[in-house]
Amino acid sequence: MCSFYFLDFNILRSKMFKAVISDTKAWRSSVEAIASLIDDGTLQIDEEGLKLRAMDPSQIALVDFMLPASAFDEYNTDNPSSIVIDFSELSKITKRSKAEDKIELSLKENRFKMVFKGEATRRFNMSILESTATPPKEPNVEFTSEIKISATILKEALKDAELVSNHVALMADEEFSITAQGDTGSAEIRFPEEALMDMKVTEKARSVFSLDQLNNLLKASDQTSIISLKIRTDAPLKLEYSIGDGRVIYFLAPRIESA
Repeated sequence: MCSFYFLDFNILRSKMFKAVISDTKAWRSSVEAIASLIDDGTLQIDEEGLKLRAMDPSQIALVDFMLPASAFDEYNTDNPSSIVIDFSELSKITKRSKAEDKIELSLKENRFKMVFKGEATRRFNMSILESTATPPKEPNVEFTSEIKISATILKEALKDAELVSNHVALMADEEFSITAQGDTGSAEIRFPEEALMDMKVTEKARSVFSLDQLNNLLKASDQTSIISLKIRTDAPLKLEYSIGDGRVIYFLAPRIESA
């Protein structure tokens, strides 16, 4: 069942939104990028495209998502809208789309509608509400290191680290490395310069993060994704990658190690 939200209907205003996208993979990945972190959130719809910024329930990670109007075959909206959507339910529906489908999105009568047009025409409706909630602010961090790395290489390194621990240290100095320390052993993965797309370091940086959370942030990436990592010692991680014409940015709070 899709989640229902309650609202004073006196504040509702009629709004029109309709968009068509044939890049099914980009839409599915976009929904996954949000649903991997939050269950429900406020989607902002305006002439520039679809936007969302929200904290996860644990308040240790933030997602900042943007899918521009240019990513759609058709895109029309009469005025800005802010609607709360259950992304866990939206993800379940979106996963039923097929590569050859053309997806129509619309907002009508307090419903978010999706139509998959392919071998068959399939229609789905989700309850929504308007929201006046203010999106959380982006953390203000002066990062000292930036690494650009293939998603495939990064994911493989995290799998290695997962063999010994549930958290990892990201370190940037003369080279970039990932280390893990557990009760039964340790792992160290070092990346030569040629394994990276780019690396800029103004000051040595080291921070520790949850492996589960890092894996969640990378769920919507694929073998073509280039991951940008920005770190500073004991500061939130900024992780960013493109999804089709869109992009997703995450901030993840560090795990503070006891002295």
